[in-house]
Amino acid sequence: MNNRKLNELFDDVTAGIRNEKLADATVKAAAERVQTRLGHEQAAAQAGVATVEHLRGCDDFQALIPAYLGGFLTSARTMLLEDHTRECLPCRKALKEARHGAKAQAAYKEATPRFNWFQMPAMKWALAAAVVLGFGVFAWPLVSQMLPGGALTATVEAASGPVYRVAENQTLALKAGEQLSRGERLRTAKEAGAVVKLSDGSLIETRERSEFAVNQTASGITINLERGAIIVQAAKQGGKKLYVATPDSLVAVTGTTFAVNSGTKGSRISVVEGEVQVDRAGQKTVLHPGEQLATHTSIAPVPVKDEVAWSRDAARYKQVLDSVKREIDAKVAMPGNRYSTRLLDLMPEGTVFYAALPNLSQTLAQANSILQQNIETNPELRAWYDEQRAGKDGKKKNELNDVVAKLTEFGQFIGQEIAVGGEKDAVLALAEVKDPNGFRAYLQQHLANVEGGQEHVLLIDDPLAANLPSKRSDGEKNEHLLIWLNNDVVAASTELVTLQAVAASVKSKAASRFSASAFHARLADVYREGAGLVIGADLGQLIGRELAQDTQRGGKDAAVLNQLGINQVRHFIAELKDVNGQPQNRAVVTFDSANGAPQHGLASWLAAPGPMGALQFISPDANVVAAFVVQNPAAMYDDLMNTLKTADATAWQEIVNLQAQHGISLRDDFAAKLGGEFAVAVDGPVLPTPSWKVVFEVNDPAGLQQSIERAVTELNNELAAKGKPQLAWENAQSNGRTFFRLKPATGMGEVNYAYAYGFLIAAPSRALVENALKYHESGYTLPQSAKFKAALPADKQANFSALVFYNVGSIIAPLAKRAGMVEGASKEHQNVLQKLAADKAGLAYVYSFGDRMVLSLNTEDGPVGLTPSSLLGLDGGIGLGQLFKHLGN
Repeated sequence: MNNRKLNELFDDVTAGIRNEKLADATVKAAAERVQTRLGHEQAAAQAGVATVEHLRGCDDFQALIPAYLGGFLTSARTMLLEDHTRECLPCRKALKEARHGAKAQAAYKEATPRFNWFQMPAMKWALAAAVVLGFGVFAWPLVSQMLPGGALTATVEAASGPVYRVAENQTLALKAGEQLSRGERLRTAKEAGAVVKLSDGSLIETRERSEFAVNQTASGITINLERGAIIVQAAKQGGKKLYVATPDSLVAVTGTTFAVNSGTKGSRISVVEGEVQVDRAGQKTVLHPGEQLATHTSIAPVPVKDEVAWSRDAARYKQVLDSVKREIDAKVAMPGNRYSTRLLDLMPEGTVFYAALPNLSQTLAQANSILQQNIETNPELRAWYDEQRAGKDGKKKNELNDVVAKLTEFGQFIGQEIAVGGEKDAVLALAEVKDPNGFRAYLQQHLANVEGGQEHVLLIDDPLAANLPSKRSDGEKNEHLLIWLNNDVVAASTELVTLQAVAASVKSKAASRFSASAFHARLADVYREGAGLVIGADLGQLIGRELAQDTQRGGKDAAVLNQLGINQVRHFIAELKDVNGQPQNRAVVTFDSANGAPQHGLASWLAAPGPMGALQFISPDANVVAAFVVQNPAAMYDDLMNTLKTADATAWQEIVNLQAQHGISLRDDFAAKLGGEFAVAVDGPVLPTPSWKVVFEVNDPAGLQQSIERAVTELNNELAAKGKPQLAWENAQSNGRTFFRLKPATGMGEVNYAYAYGFLIAAPSRALVENALKYHESGYTLPQSAKFKAALPADKQANFSALVFYNVGSIIAPLAKRAGMVEGASKEHQNVLQKLAADKAGLAYVYSFGDRMVLSLNTEDGPVGLTPSSLLGLDGGIGLGQLFKHLGN
């Protein structure tokens, strides 16, 4: 904005102010307020009461007391004085004395006999002894802290970033190896830290923007924390204590690890190991490992592990959980895979979804036993456990122990598997039972102990003979959970007809009609290969019903989805299981196809697994990468245009007319000139400009460039006709290669690209394009990086059809730090962001085989799967403990 525009803007604003008209009511109200105030001041002056112009402190407030008692104060100042005296003890005392205090004291003096006890000689010595004794008892702890306690050394063992020695009139840089004198303050700047070792062996780790001094007295060493955060590993003091003093608290310890955070609101003390005594305003509190205290209610509690997360030893603190996870997973085995099942055959006809999971009760019991043993000895683990069992109201409930105990009690009666399936409104749960009589007694006792249990849950002896009213007396639907226990099988459903179908199948000893379906056959294949956790859906039926309903309504959704090939989808099966002792996760989507491959739509776009040359332009430090091998870009374009034509014929016709008007064919001039490989990446810093990168395989570089130039020329002509800024072309030659630059007139969002090795490489700057070429020439690219290699699956395939590689932590961590996302977010968002920032790199990938797609996920630690520790939620995910914490017992 130039000076002329600024002057015009200023003139407009000032003119608006000059021309603004005040309402008569506003002027009248202001005049009345002035008149009222002048009246109060005049009355006060006539009564000889002084007025106070400004209120800067207690003296000014106390000067208002005569006017207040005389009724001469305005309502505003009356409110200020009353509010101040409620909070200020001296002013409240002055107000009380002004009302009636002086008279009361005079009356007391007149009524009190004047007998001078101190005139008696013996009494003089007794009082003197009492004074000395009292001083010794009450003042000695304070005096002892003021007395020197021998030589004090405080040595800076490590310093990162700017660290300073601060005195009254100078500030000097402080380096590792230097010592602090008694009372000298150490200050850390932004993104700096230091570790100080005291003469007794104690260590003080200092966070950025912190300041403290160290003194020694006869009773011990005192760390005066003026502001910021420290972590103290206190050595054994041999009878003495180590103190940390903040403006509003005094912490006393011996041989303890704890953290103190002193800020504008107050202080927060967190205990990692040992015992801590906190004195705040004369109130003493003892804290144990994992516990925390804040000196003001506005300071919310945080997990102890988060309070010390900035520490150089944070990794050591967090290693406790990793160690417990490894111990649990090494000592506790997951249930083995299941190669047959009775439950699948009992599912009713029309079943469209099916889920089966192993009986995890014993696995959970053993894992929780190891966890509880470690909780007794590891304070960090105890802090995590306390956080998990805390409800929204702060009370500890739904404890993991209780959840596991109930699951273990239930699991001892059932077989190796629980299956759930059916339809949306007719869900059926099945399990085999080891002890039918014992299980019946368990159910009856449990229902009797649960409020409303017997009212909402009914045990049925014979579904075929049962006759339950479908509606209640008030006309509402009868909603019960119906349970049928038949010898060694228990079935549960909310629909009687569903249980009747199961009963008929059991009594006839014949498989249900579901056994003849293609969905049943696909699930049976899973069991033959070994089943762990299985989730399946008959998408063909589900989608077919929706498409049929839309067609009946005369909608376009069915036609659009058919054009995209959604109607070709048949089954979805997801599995989590162990294979040769290693976790495996896999999801398979199957399609209807002719000659082994779908003819159009999504299923026809991806090619069979093949080499990805586009990845050779991506750096090994890329944050997020998506790469694809497609069959035919022109065919993909045809599918998308046909879909648009079906969904919005007007929009489709506009695109066709626009191409004809400018003599451009998006299909022939662009899509047909591309090869079958694409890659998109965030390959570098995200701030201030995202370092994106796009790589296309190009079969006809010269023809594609000609098409691009013609399209830009047409666009510029259109912009010029409308009087709008045009796109600027630039190109430069370097080492026999042309670098193209397409730049908007605004200077924002430019695109740079070059052709090399049969690919087009585009990025927001020429430097990024040149870097991509250098990576390709060096051979050190993403496929050669350690993180990418660690995430590769061990199977028979050498290539992928599609993949997404992510290293989210490298993006989230700097963003959170720069934008203050972690500190300013809610507790739930903090946990999510911190977990994302700590997540390891992962690889999601797809194999396309024409009639099916196989999807899976790996991380640096190997394939994602179920482990005993993950069931408890020790990996930061949603374990059964967290699940039951939200769902209730």
